[in-house]
Amino acid sequence: MGSGFFIALMHALFNGQWIIDEAAALPVDNRSFRYGAGLFETIRFVGESAPLWEQHMRRLLNSCKQLSWNLPALFTTDRLRDEVLRVIRKNKLNGSIRVRITASQGQGGLFDGDGKLSFLIEAWTLDPGRQIFNTNGWVIGCYEAARKSTDSLARLKSTSALIYAQAAAHAKAEKWNDALTLNTQGNIADSCIANLFLVREGRIITTDPDQGDVEGVMQSWLLEQLQSDFSIERRAIHPDELLGAEEVFLTNALFGIRWVGRYADRLYTNQSSDRFYRKYIRTIFP
Repeated sequence: MGSGFFIALMHALFNGQWIIDEAAALPVDNRSFRYGAGLFETIRFVGESAPLWEQHMRRLLNSCKQLSWNLPALFTTDRLRDEVLRVIRKNKLNGSIRVRITASQGQGGLFDGDGKLSFLIEAWTLDPGRQIFNTNGWVIGCYEAARKSTDSLARLKSTSALIYAQAAAHAKAEKWNDALTLNTQGNIADSCIANLFLVREGRIITTDPDQGDVEGVMQSWLLEQLQSDFSIERRAIHPDELLGAEEVFLTNALFGIRWVGRYADRLYTNQSSDRFYRKYIRTIFP
């Protein structure tokens, strides 16, 4: 007799071949698994539409170019989107959907790898809590046990994510919603899952790419929307500056904006972040 519960197995595509989520998917010598030699994009779809698809693809292709990775001969972003839609349809997903595309640099060792890019495409229904503006402000802190480099590799959305995994574990132990990572100069790079914004005296302040942060798709898109109406500063941000900010929020491509309610003993309002969410994020993710 069965237990009466049915667990739906999710289907993913690995190099065009169907696999299920409980099956072994990657060759044991996959370079992303062995060395973190991989890139990924996490993309929000609404049904079969991805409002920020072009921005995600631009980042992915620029990252491949930076790493001198050779794309498959028949690769196009339109074809990749068709593959994503196959996964969405196969899993019978609708509404707001989280899609993850992982590109790995083939199989083999450091000096004898084949260099052939592999693509893994996964999709899930997006957590309902990520689809709305948070009414309870997030609590954040700084992870200080390790520091991010500020070189060009630090800006990539890479599968080499050990510092973020450790920062997330620290945040969980401290009962924070997220943790900020610091660079080797002691300034803020980004958070485990997002980019940082401050509001102070009518100015919008966010991190500059030379600070070691992953250049966020939502971060860049939101700055484009805000630039005509606000004074924008992209620069180094020291953690002490958070204590003098009127408002703090985080951005990423899944939830859009998350209002931060507290950092250390400092409490924040959410007038700007709530307004930005309603005016901008809802236009692309209703």
